[in-house]
Amino acid sequence: MFRFFLFLLLFCYGCFEYEETILFRKMSSGTVEISYTVPLKKDSNESLIKFLPTSKEEILTSVKKKSNNNLQVRDFTFRELEKSETTDMYFKRKGKVSYKLDFEDPVHLEGVLIGTFSIKQKPRSLTVKRDFPNLTDNAILDSSAGEKKIISETSRLLREGKIQFKVLFPKDSECSSNRGFIGLGNLVYQIPLQETLENPDTKTWEYKIRFF
Repeated sequence: MFRFFLFLLLFCYGCFEYEETILFRKMSSGTVEISYTVPLKKDSNESLIKFLPTSKEEILTSVKKKSNNNLQVRDFTFRELEKSETTDMYFKRKGKVSYKLDFEDPVHLEGVLIGTFSIKQKPRSLTVKRDFPNLTDNAILDSSAGEKKIISETSRLLREGKIQFKVLFPKDSECSSNRGFIGLGNLVYQIPLQETLENPDTKTWEYKIRFF
C-alpha cells in the first residue's frame, strides 16, 4: 500500500507524471505505450522510484518477472530534463522515460501495469477490470515515523494531480465504461488524486469493447 502512496506522493509540484495508452487491435492483440517522469538520484540516472526504472534492461527484467509472457520493450527513450523544464523545489534532477510493449494476448498484461489488471475475453469482445488502491488511514498508521511526516507535509500538494489512461480501439467497435470519457475509437480516464486521498475505497475501473 505504501508503495502505491509513494507513487502518488511524487506527483507533488509536477515532479512525477505518468501516462499509459493501450491500443487494442482486432483479435485482441495490441500495444501499450507508457511514459513517465521520475526524480533521479544525485549521482546517477537511476530512478528514485524502484518500480519505475530508467533503463531498458531494468524495465524488461521487471516485465518478465511479473508475467509469463513474450512481451518485448521497443522504442525505448530516456533523457534527463533540462533545468528550464522543471521548477521542482524538492527534486533537482528528473528523467523522462517512454517505451512500448507489444502483446498478442492482453492477458499477458496482468501483473505488468500499475494497480491490478484483469481481463475476460470472448470471441468478439473483451472486458477489462482495473483496481487502484487508495490511501487510507490504516496505510498512514502502518507507516514509519518518517513516512508519516512526509505524508503530513506533502499530501495537501497532491490534490491537483492526476494519472492519465487512454484506451484506443478500432472505430467500428463499441465501447462501454463505468468511468472516463468515450469517443470515437478511444476511451480516456483520469484519476484525480484528490479523490484517491479522500475516498477510503479502492477505485475500480471496468470497460468492455465489442469488435465488429
